[in-house]
Parts: sequence; C-alpha cells; structure tokens
Amino acid sequence: MPNSSLKTERFNLQRHAIAQVVSIEQQLYDNLAYPELLFYQAAHQWPSSQFICRDNNDILAYAMYAPAEKANTLWLMSAAVKPGCQGRGVGTKLLSDSLRSLDEQGVTCVLLSVAPSNAAAISVYEKLGFDVVRKAENYLGLGEHRLIMQRKITDKD
Repeated sequence: MPNSSLKTERFNLQRHAIAQVVSIEQQLYDNLAYPELLFYQAAHQWPSSQFICRDNNDILAYAMYAPAEKANTLWLMSAAVKPGCQGRGVGTKLLSDSLRSLDEQGVTCVLLSVAPSNAAAISVYEKLGFDVVRKAENYLGLGEHRLIMQRKITDKD
C-alpha cells in the first residue's frame, strides 16, 4: 500500500517541475518517449485532466488524459510510474484518485490502449473497473497490437 505522504493532484505548471514528468517518460520509454513539448501543450490545453502523484516535492507518477471524440469521454494517453517506485501502489493510487476527480468534473467514460503483453498494467486497469472492449491489430504501427479498454466512470450517459 502506498505511503500516506503520497498526494495526487492536478499537474500545475506554476507549482510543479515538468522536467520531473518528462524524466519519468524518458526513463521508461527512451527514444519512444513523448517529447517535452507535448507535456507543455497538454498542461495548457487540458489542465483539468493532467495529474501527478508526489511524495513531498518528488513527482513519482503522472497520468495524461486527452479529450476523445465523444462528449464527456477522455483517453488515458499515458500513465507512468518512476522506476524504483513501481509495484508499490503509486500508479493505482494515481489512477484511482484521478478517475474520482474526472467523475466530479462530469467525465462519463475513459478509454485507453495497452499492449496485450503488459499483464501488470492490465491487472491494475481491471481492478479499477476497466474492461477490454476490443483488440486493435497494428494500432501503433505494424506489429504494435493493443487492447482497447474502457471504464464507465458513472452511469450518466
């Protein structure tokens, strides 16, 4: 279970160092990492749907949500936990807290894509109420298959 000093909150460019979020992304994804510019754009364009989990001033994880085509629906574009902090409940806390916040904002559905081989992530998503709605072949390019998962946050729609 995560340490009680962990706090989930919306990412705020004035209070938080975007470099910490970018560092997590780069450590995990190397040359496939989202560029720093995307994090700045997301924070400016969708400020109510960018979240971090921190321990004091140290950002341990982030979740980036973006609007989907359907109203009141978001995509979880990326969620990542800092290496060394994985497997301690940090990501589960971040996603659970962020989903609760999105529900309060009127979001009714969250979608995500995950590699079928990423059993750890799939397990977390299922515990949080996500269900596989389809398998998408070559979703991120040739041979890059994904499971599309969905979580209805509420029964509002």
